[in-house]
Amino acid sequence: MTLGPPDFSVMVYGAAVMVAIVGVPHGGLDHWTGRRLLESRFESHWWMMFFPGYLSLSAIVALSWVLFPVATVIGFFLVSAWHFGREDQYSSMSQKLSSRFTTATKHLSAIALGGLVIWIPAIFRPDEMELLLRIIVPGDSKTQAKQIVTIAGWIAMVMCPLGGLFFCSRLIDRGRDWNAWVAPATAVLAATTPILVSFTAFFCLWHSILGLSRLRLQEGITGVAFLRSVLPLSVLAVCGVAISGWWLIPSTEGSSIDTVLASLKTLFIGLSAIAVPHLLLHEWSEFTGPRAPHQGICCDGS
Repeated sequence: MTLGPPDFSVMVYGAAVMVAIVGVPHGGLDHWTGRRLLESRFESHWWMMFFPGYLSLSAIVALSWVLFPVATVIGFFLVSAWHFGREDQYSSMSQKLSSRFTTATKHLSAIALGGLVIWIPAIFRPDEMELLLRIIVPGDSKTQAKQIVTIAGWIAMVMCPLGGLFFCSRLIDRGRDWNAWVAPATAVLAATTPILVSFTAFFCLWHSILGLSRLRLQEGITGVAFLRSVLPLSVLAVCGVAISGWWLIPSTEGSSIDTVLASLKTLFIGLSAIAVPHLLLHEWSEFTGPRAPHQGICCDGS
């Protein structure tokens, strides 16, 4: 399979812009959650605890791509799958599901169902996944990319059947709730479209919107006020994408394809560096912070 330069460029830059518009605000408002969790203890100095810890963890994750690429990518796959699944559980989990499942089973369900956007390509699109990893992983990544795809495939062979079982259980618990059908829709999308397309669609059009909606409910602000907070982040992020592209052109000696490859590497390593502290923060918030009613993804603007 060959990813032609024009189509590949569109997918990379399309992913970058979508992540900038929707994904960046999803993580860019983490200081709201940090303030809510820390302000009662540290008062006006909460930010002195939050930002150094958050940024230090981000730097460690980014450095790990260079030092321990295989372990870092597999770990990133697992924690991302877990976070995707947990976000869905926070927003739409029924009381029947809550009482029937043990805590361990809930987490396993999150990894299996939330990770379908990763596990399905590992089985059905391994060559494409390997090619992308060879681009993204720093250094001489050919052997490492093959190892990552092999390990991810083994995990996927376990998680996909489990995901099917958990999906059936959700249908029983949640009846006609259309959110239950997101998992099979994600699986079909991941199996039939390029990885950059399926991941961007899932991450931006489902996961990030779900997370932003839940954050608005937790903060107790109107849809209009929330939009005013989100829009500046999106505008700045889009400008950042444009500036990064302009900055990368000289470093790639003007080669358009090299610029695309460098952009893809920057996008995914940067995304992972932010994702790890983000998901840990929100899991902490779920257990220790003020809890909002789980009301789904709709913001009514009132």
